[in-house]
Amino acid sequence: MSPEDPKSEKHHNVLALADSHKKLVVASGHEQFLDDQEDAIDLREYWRIIIQHKTTIIVFTLIALLTSFISTSQKTPIYKSTATLQIERQGDRIHTYQGVVPDTDTYSYDFYETQYELLKSRTLAKRVVDDLGLTSASELRSQKKDSFLRDLKASLSNLFSDNQPETTAAPKSQKSTPEQLAGALKSGLSVIPIKDSRLVAISYDSPVPEMAAKIVNAYANSFISMSQERYIEASSSAKILLNEQIKQTRADLEDSERRLIEYSGERGIVDLDEKLSTNLQQLQSINNKLAAVESNRISAQAAYQEMKAVGAMGFSQVNDSPLIQSYKESLAELETEYAEKLKIFKPAYPAMIQLKEQITGLKNRINEEANNIQSAVGVNYKAAVREEALLKERMNEIKEEILALRKRSTDYQALKRDVDTNLILYEGLLQRAKEVGVAAGTNNNNIYVVDAGEIPGSPYTPNLEKNLMIALMLGLMGGIGLAFLFEYLDDTVKSSEDLEQLTELPVVGVVPEVDIEQFENDKISLLTHSDPTSAIAEAYRSFRTALTFSSAGGHPKILHVSSAGSSEGKTTTAISTAVTFVQAGARVLLLDCDLRSPSLHKEFSVANEIGLTNFLTGEFKLGEIAQKSHVKNLWLLLAGPIPPNPAELLSSGKMVELLDIAGNNYDVVIIDSPPLLGLADALVLSSLATATVLVVDAGVTRKGVLEGALKRLRGINSNIIGTVLTKYGQGRSRYSYDYHYNYRYYGTEDDEDTASTKQLAS
Repeated sequence: MSPEDPKSEKHHNVLALADSHKKLVVASGHEQFLDDQEDAIDLREYWRIIIQHKTTIIVFTLIALLTSFISTSQKTPIYKSTATLQIERQGDRIHTYQGVVPDTDTYSYDFYETQYELLKSRTLAKRVVDDLGLTSASELRSQKKDSFLRDLKASLSNLFSDNQPETTAAPKSQKSTPEQLAGALKSGLSVIPIKDSRLVAISYDSPVPEMAAKIVNAYANSFISMSQERYIEASSSAKILLNEQIKQTRADLEDSERRLIEYSGERGIVDLDEKLSTNLQQLQSINNKLAAVESNRISAQAAYQEMKAVGAMGFSQVNDSPLIQSYKESLAELETEYAEKLKIFKPAYPAMIQLKEQITGLKNRINEEANNIQSAVGVNYKAAVREEALLKERMNEIKEEILALRKRSTDYQALKRDVDTNLILYEGLLQRAKEVGVAAGTNNNNIYVVDAGEIPGSPYTPNLEKNLMIALMLGLMGGIGLAFLFEYLDDTVKSSEDLEQLTELPVVGVVPEVDIEQFENDKISLLTHSDPTSAIAEAYRSFRTALTFSSAGGHPKILHVSSAGSSEGKTTTAISTAVTFVQAGARVLLLDCDLRSPSLHKEFSVANEIGLTNFLTGEFKLGEIAQKSHVKNLWLLLAGPIPPNPAELLSSGKMVELLDIAGNNYDVVIIDSPPLLGLADALVLSSLATATVLVVDAGVTRKGVLEGALKRLRGINSNIIGTVLTKYGQGRSRYSYDYHYNYRYYGTEDDEDTASTKQLAS
């Protein structure tokens, strides 16, 4: 839509007006500031959906409760008896050879899991069957009790039946196999470990409370007896196994000792370990000396190479020698003295000759000392090299001796390890045999009954209260889910937010639902006149105010009121809007342009004898057919006789002429037109009017239908200034509020009409 488009201009004017009034929302004459977070989840919208579909939620919940009640009533009461056992781990140590079982979490977990599986085993179940002397599965349960509903059904059947009620013979108890009895017994057993303890709860479910307690206690006693028998059996088996192992291990020990003695005698081995230890110590000592010698040799080699490279006089040890430094200092003094005297005496002078000889002697002593240092460095280097070579040679000799000793002792050590291993094993078996003998003579029970099973006083299932609570929650959740599903499937326009988002047009009016019965004989379309303080009157006055400020020039001169379909409130909107303009002091002409199904005459209770059709066919002038209604300053132009060609008449030049005349003689002209979809009449009228307002029925008008109507209007570039939402129920919008709030919050009716009159006059 371009900026030059009049519809866009008026749309922006309405938005600017709303912004200048601090984002005022016109809805039934009340104001509310817009929420700053439009995209936030609004719990009030969810609450609205729940309230709107409360019947569905209630019915669904009642069905769930009834279903739960019937299902629970038909179930047989089940009783649970529970016994608590304490299980320790001391008895199982007989089975290990070492006599020490690692006390690890893994072992503990495996042990207790094994005990739990033994409690649930078929072997234990058979043992309980034998201990209780059970012969038939029927002994595990009593005859099923009839529920209230089953009793009621039987009573009704007997009441309406001529025959006498049949007596059902008690079923004969059929003998069951031990496997069948064990399976039936296991089905009622539950084993529940108690967390962070060595306790386990075993429970049994039965329709008979006495049988539940009897069986769970029999399970506990049988499990203890079975554990003791397993312990005794394990002790006997362990003792036999240990004796066999002791005999075999003793023979192995004797054989390994014999072979070690024979091997030592054949090779003359006395004590290889001591000899090997001595050699290793020598090797370590030489290795330490060799490290120091290598370090000394490296230092001597570095000094020797430096001396060869720089010469005697450039060698650092020569220059650092205190004696040479002393010689050099004396030489410098003599050379200085010689130079000073040379200025006075000639070189041949005796004193000068003596000084020269002293200088020469010092230089010779310096060279001699430097040669001595050089010779000492060479000698030191050669000595370090010889010492390193000797140590390496000795270390290699010791290594060869160690390798030879180890090679000779390989077989000896293997035989010795066999002797040591067999000895340790033999001594351990002897110690374990003593422990087993002591343990076998004691009562090593590791399972204790902490709490015996008692006869339950009431059934634990079915739990009617619990089932009803679950049914209540599920029913509410299901009902709410259905409510949201229905809301999702409902594609009607339900709120002003939906309408504005769908049409991209401002909602210039929101008209509430009203209860027709409370107004007795008053017509809804004339409530604005008959009851000016009603909520619907306030809504239409707000709509009139929005129209007044819809453009810079004021309200539209010719207002076209239409809707996508029929019965959406366009006629009521047209009449009520006309009345509000009259109340503001305007002269208003109300046209019934629905030439197919006119209704304006019914609302005003007048005869539809002459009207618009007569003007369009040229029979009468406007002044002759316009009727003054019982509302002051409100004139009516009824539809008149229904013509065969309404669209052609409405698109004729006479219709344009009528609107020109009406526009010059009245302040406001309001057109009540037929629906938009399926007919061309409304499109013709919209193209002739100054502005068009689209009426939408909340909760009835479908979004697709409304989009189709808007598409047709926009196809002819109609000036649609906004929409009016009618029959709007409370609580549908996130911005909704009480329609019956006192409208004086916004100013009195007289004040509002006065303001509108001034705008009309301008």
